[in-house]
Amino acid sequence: MFGRYWTVKAYEETKTNMWELLNDNDKENYRLLMTNFASLSEAFSQKASVEEAVAPIVNSKFQETAFQKAFNAVAEDIANTSFDASINLSNGQKFLVGIKSFGITSGDQKIAQFKAISREDNWDSLINKAIANLRYLPREDSDNDVDPKNYEEHYLALAKKIAEVRNDRIASSKALAKGFDGSADDIEMIYHVLMPTKKGTTPKIYVGETDYAPIDIENIKILNPMNKPQNFKFTDGIHVYKYTSADSQLLMAFNNREIVVDSWDVEYVDNAFRFFQNLHMYAFEEVDVQPIESVSWMIPNKNGKVEENSGYNAFDGGPKMSKQDNYRERRIEKLIQKFQGILPIAELNFIRQALEFILLSDHKTSDEKAEMKKKRSELKDLVIHLGSDELKKDIFSIVYRPVSEMYIPIPNSKTFHLENPDFFGKSIGTFKGNSSKLALPKEERTFTLEFLPSGNQIEAYINQDNGKSIQSIANQGILGEWILREVFQLDEYEPLTVKRLNELGINAVRLSKYKKDPKVIYFEFIWIDENKPPKDAIGWVSNVNHEN
Repeated sequence: MFGRYWTVKAYEETKTNMWELLNDNDKENYRLLMTNFASLSEAFSQKASVEEAVAPIVNSKFQETAFQKAFNAVAEDIANTSFDASINLSNGQKFLVGIKSFGITSGDQKIAQFKAISREDNWDSLINKAIANLRYLPREDSDNDVDPKNYEEHYLALAKKIAEVRNDRIASSKALAKGFDGSADDIEMIYHVLMPTKKGTTPKIYVGETDYAPIDIENIKILNPMNKPQNFKFTDGIHVYKYTSADSQLLMAFNNREIVVDSWDVEYVDNAFRFFQNLHMYAFEEVDVQPIESVSWMIPNKNGKVEENSGYNAFDGGPKMSKQDNYRERRIEKLIQKFQGILPIAELNFIRQALEFILLSDHKTSDEKAEMKKKRSELKDLVIHLGSDELKKDIFSIVYRPVSEMYIPIPNSKTFHLENPDFFGKSIGTFKGNSSKLALPKEERTFTLEFLPSGNQIEAYINQDNGKSIQSIANQGILGEWILREVFQLDEYEPLTVKRLNELGINAVRLSKYKKDPKVIYFEFIWIDENKPPKDAIGWVSNVNHEN
């Protein structure tokens, strides 16, 4: 996992040309799909005369589908990743591919957007400071010898924030693609682009390829200020980027002419309208691409918070240690004796007092629980400061739940199960009378859960009161380690927050079932605009008007 610590050296060591490794027959099939589509471009021209050659049309959605079909690639954007497809080559190599299309003469292209996190983290404040300092730059015709304020430091600070978020999103997407039983080091990343010529020139489509590299934070340099100082450019030695503050977008210079690896001629059909007039005469196969059932929900609650102590933050709940026979008191005393004479007396006394407060006091109200967590956080900081791995292991094991403990929570779970008792399998969502207890035994509440886009599968089951949790039967630790450490990029004992979700561009999940295998439940992380939730949304967000 590279995260934020990608370097130019690491990039140079992994740089690969994907196009030359692809099968020639597959490339020819892809060319035919794209050039045949583009051959109909004249039908979309609004000019009364087509004496001047129109620009070949490359439809981005068709391009993605054609790419997947030609190279037997897997769609990745269905799971809100940073990529559009993945390809497994016969030699075992795997590529994650960002697919784009733009004119050969076009400028910088959008590669990411940071609306939510830029607002939450107030990125505009750094832009405003940079603009303010730019006003103090001396003019060439000025005798002012006063040193200008350093406007670059504010741009640089923001560029590093952008880079961290961008790199974490890429790392998270890479983790989603590799799943919990693969190696991210075996996956390479690339941009694949199609660049049609502009109108009035010989119609062609250029195939381009450039590196989909994380931003090398240590080598970021701010380039000269732009005409609009609310936007700025920077480079990391690999690519040149531009950030536009009005729409919180990150753009990249693709150096269009320099990245060409192939070119295709496009010949327009004599009468594109006749083709469309006769299209109904062709027979088409029915393709099973839409789910027969799906449901989605937000990870944060209606108050805009990720639930504490449960779900993705289950590790952060109160200790489960037994209270019988003074077991907790004995555990505290044993630990203190173990480190007597090893730790300074003052620190040891603080540890004792903190453990007694956390483990022996009742914390029933929300205020009392908050106070317990505050004391636990102080204890955690001290233990980390003391630098003893053994002490950390002993204390964390009794004040926290297992670090990778988690489950996937279902909102308004009882209502959902009552309305959809067979969604996870026959009668899995049924209850004993009017109680909160599920009717079927555990072994009859199981189903196969497949994670998109990796294709990893686990055997899961519905559990807890009101059937509120989806849990792994045998891979609980593995699942938590993968989702918490790699997908959400969290440190151990770091809670999942809305800020982290905004940084990664993930705030919801979707479960889907398909006709081809209705016994498999497909799981993916997605992004939901809470002001325009999808039709399959449940929970608090479903009360908002649905999108058309």
